[in-house]
This record gives sequence, C-alpha cells and structure tokens, in this order.
Amino acid sequence: MNNNQKILLYFSKIAELYPVGRSKYAPGTIASLIGIVVGYFLILNMDIKFYLVFLFLFIIISYFLCEAHLKLNNKKDPKEVVVDEVSGQLIVILACVQSEKFTYIFLSLLLSFILFRFFDITKIGPIKKFENLPNGIGIMADDIVAGLFAFVTQAAILTSLNQNIFIKTLWN
Repeated sequence: MNNNQKILLYFSKIAELYPVGRSKYAPGTIASLIGIVVGYFLILNMDIKFYLVFLFLFIIISYFLCEAHLKLNNKKDPKEVVVDEVSGQLIVILACVQSEKFTYIFLSLLLSFILFRFFDITKIGPIKKFENLPNGIGIMADDIVAGLFAFVTQAAILTSLNQNIFIKTLWN
C-alpha cells in the first residue's frame, strides 16, 4: 500500500467515525448522538461566531473525507460514512434552547435529535434531490439540508414559545 492509499484509508476511517459507521445497529443514529453531544459541548464553550466558523470548516473537511472514502471504495452513497450525520446535527444545535434549566436543555436537545433524524430518514421535500448530487457533495448535501429543515422547524417551535435559542446570540 503506497502513501496515497494510506492517507485515503485514514481519511476514509474518519469519514466512518470508525467503528461507528461499521456498526450493525443504526450507525447514522449513533453518529447523530455523537454530533449532539459534541455540538452542544462546543456551542457552550465557544463564541457563536467561532462555532459558525467551526461548522463551516467541519462541513468542508467532511466533504473531503467523503471524497477520500469514495475514491477508496467506489460506492455511490456508502452507508458506513456517517460524518455527514454529524454535520447535519451540528447545524440543528444552533436552534437549541439557551437556558439554565436542565429540563429545557434536555428537551431541546431531544427535539434537535428527533427532528434531524426525521428529516434525514424521510428525506421529504427537496432533501431527496440533494442526495442525488454526485460524489461527496451528494453524501453531504442531503444531511446539510435535513439539518437546515430541522433547524428552521425547531427555531420556529422554540421561538413561538418565547425560548431563547443559541442563534439569537449573533444579534445581541
């Protein structure tokens, strides 16, 4: 195995969040849970602007990881690649409640998780069309759009309930 193949293999394993992507049971769901935990930790410990930069960079890097996996494995939409689920979940975190009350935080994170998984699994509306884009773009795009759908839905629900959400801190 030459150095390029070793690098592709290394990037491929990161795209799988190895061993998560190789799990027999719900690898996308497990990756989403990882995304929620990591995302919530980051958003609590970063300025919102830095979180947005991190999110943008994470999505770009994830695209290249997906491309590496595709070059190595030559599959259209490999189910073992789960870094895209993390990307989508990191988007929804922006619509979580910013509160001192654990119950509100927990319910907000649960809502984020459920909404993202709903949109990611059902691929309703235009989400399915994004999945059909070629290569790493197709792997990433449907989860990004599912994350955006979940974000808008959660933001609408929580804002209508007069809850302060993280994205609002951009304008404070």
